[in-house]
Amino acid sequence: MDGEPKVCVGPNAAAPVGPDPPSPTLNPSVSYGAMDKVFDDKIIFPHFFRTVPSEHAQCQAIIALLKHFGWNWVGIITFADESNLRASNEMRDKILKSGYCVEFLEVIYNEQIILKNIKNSTANVIIVYSSVEELQLVATAAYIANLKGKLFLTNKEITFEMDNALIYQLHPLHGSLSISISDGNIPGLIEFLQNDGPSTLPVNGFYINVYEAFIYEDKDKVENPFRNKQDRRIGPFLYNNLRVSYSFYLAVYAVAHALHDMILEIKGHHPQFLHNKLQPWQLKHYMKNVNFKTPEGRHVKFDDKGNVPGQFDIMNFLILPDRTMMNVKVGKYLSSVLEEEQLFLNKSIIQWPHSAEVPKSVCSESCSPGYRKVHREGQQICCYDCVLCPEGEITNMYDMDNCIKCKEHQWTDKRRDKCIQRETEYLSFHDFLGIFLMATSLFLCAITTGIYSIFYKHRLTSIVRANNLRLSYILLFSLMLSFLSSLLFIGRPNEVTCLIRQVIFGIIFASELSTLIGKTMTVVIAFSATQPGSKLAKWMKTQITYSIVLLLSFGQVVICSVWLICSPPFPHIDTKSKTGMIILLCNEGSVVAFYIMVGYIGILAIVSFLLAYYARRLPDSFNESQLITFSMLVFCCVWISFIPAYINTKGRSVVAVEVFAILTSNAGLLGFIFIPKCYIILFRPELNNKQHLIRNK
Repeated sequence: MDGEPKVCVGPNAAAPVGPDPPSPTLNPSVSYGAMDKVFDDKIIFPHFFRTVPSEHAQCQAIIALLKHFGWNWVGIITFADESNLRASNEMRDKILKSGYCVEFLEVIYNEQIILKNIKNSTANVIIVYSSVEELQLVATAAYIANLKGKLFLTNKEITFEMDNALIYQLHPLHGSLSISISDGNIPGLIEFLQNDGPSTLPVNGFYINVYEAFIYEDKDKVENPFRNKQDRRIGPFLYNNLRVSYSFYLAVYAVAHALHDMILEIKGHHPQFLHNKLQPWQLKHYMKNVNFKTPEGRHVKFDDKGNVPGQFDIMNFLILPDRTMMNVKVGKYLSSVLEEEQLFLNKSIIQWPHSAEVPKSVCSESCSPGYRKVHREGQQICCYDCVLCPEGEITNMYDMDNCIKCKEHQWTDKRRDKCIQRETEYLSFHDFLGIFLMATSLFLCAITTGIYSIFYKHRLTSIVRANNLRLSYILLFSLMLSFLSSLLFIGRPNEVTCLIRQVIFGIIFASELSTLIGKTMTVVIAFSATQPGSKLAKWMKTQITYSIVLLLSFGQVVICSVWLICSPPFPHIDTKSKTGMIILLCNEGSVVAFYIMVGYIGILAIVSFLLAYYARRLPDSFNESQLITFSMLVFCCVWISFIPAYINTKGRSVVAVEVFAILTSNAGLLGFIFIPKCYIILFRPELNNKQHLIRNK
């Protein structure tokens, strides 16, 4: 019993070997042809083994082929026998679980029904479960109906024995693919059949039939196949039958290895039992542990269901111009390796039915990047429409169900297939608008500084002294600060500028308006209380003026302090106002606080306007009421226009509107109140004297 195991078969076989399994029994049995999934049930068939892959493995191979070529819309036809029905139903279920679709599963009773369903279908790949003879009927009927554009995918290698004159009827099958059990080399078999082996066999009807089917091409020479050695030739479809022969070969050797292992173990541990008759059921343990390699390196091992690893050949059926048929091996499938390595195809040698291009079999064309799938109501998941992703969302692969939203700082390109960096927008010092506003601010600040210098230089003249010199200094200084504060609104917003710019703007404006109110109140109270020049008038000018300025300015300081404490402004990124843009701005923190601050400025402006309007009839030489009236009229018009413009504009325009309002309103004050005085000081000095003031009075 040493060395390679030898095979013995006979009436007392330890493990029956055949194409189909015997009835359920306690004794082990090995099948070389039964692929049906039902034999995976170890409760009913606890000791059943097979050397062909199960239909489950074949289904996996077919699905791998569908995935590889993108065939997600297929049809299935099967003939009405129990095995094919069971296999085709399992195939359909597995295709659906894989996310693919089956347009139809048709049980065939006559070929006319077949043609009707195939011709009306949009699926171009048809999976066929049938015998070779039944497939021939389908092919003939398809030829008669002139059926084109379909690729048949069969569960068996396509092999026909027919007259060359009728081969044209099989043209609908040209280019078809089949999933066949793998063949292998049986050492010496071909040589045995071609040479002297047959002469050692009995001459009877059985062997003549075998040789007629598999060996000879010329049936006239079959009558005595054992005499003419030169006339013996391998038939064109011997190799298909050798696939079964190879499975049989593996089955016999599996039993032999199990017997060999069993006898070696008994010999080593219980030699006394070697002389006893061994029972078949004793072999089942050793069958489960069979593990060997064939001479060509194929690994044979049974899993817990009694199956060997799934191994299939992908065959391409061809009808050549000379009306000969050929099956070309174009790939293989191995279930025992990693999923990405299971299917191997040599696509360069595949011949497709009607063109050099891989046929398409889809319900809907693939959705390109930038589009998403929208499933058609009431139809299978493979049937959908392609809809362009909305702005701000992309798809970067084919056939995506959902669009991916870009990050906040990104936006979509024109094709909606990638996110790109958004353009950033803010009122920059480098933009034309920013440069213009900055230049205007500095220019007006320079003019204010010049006026301040003129007033300081001519501080002893009558016109300067007659208009409350200290309040004029305060007002001019406030205007300078206000012009400069507008620069805080230009440039990239940050935490500091956002925090202080509105507050500085509010306090400075309140100071300006408080100063104007103080100047006007001084004149009104002075002329109402007593005659100009009295001690009471001088006291009221000194005390009330500064009290009004401080008190009214302090009110704005309180408002701004509460605002900063409760809800301070902060930098904000606006991605919604403008498509594809990031707007950098300052969030006011509390809109209510902002409008209270602006409202307070509005109240001061209205009070200043009303007081100036009331005092306009007082002697012009002693007050500026008329000039203040005009300046406040401009001021109010600017800020009334500012409110709707501020609300309705977006982006950097919001900031530009506010800067423009600051500069315009301040320029109005500067132009109406101080420019006329500067004109007199510089160009009409003869009017800048006490006699002129008395004469005007």
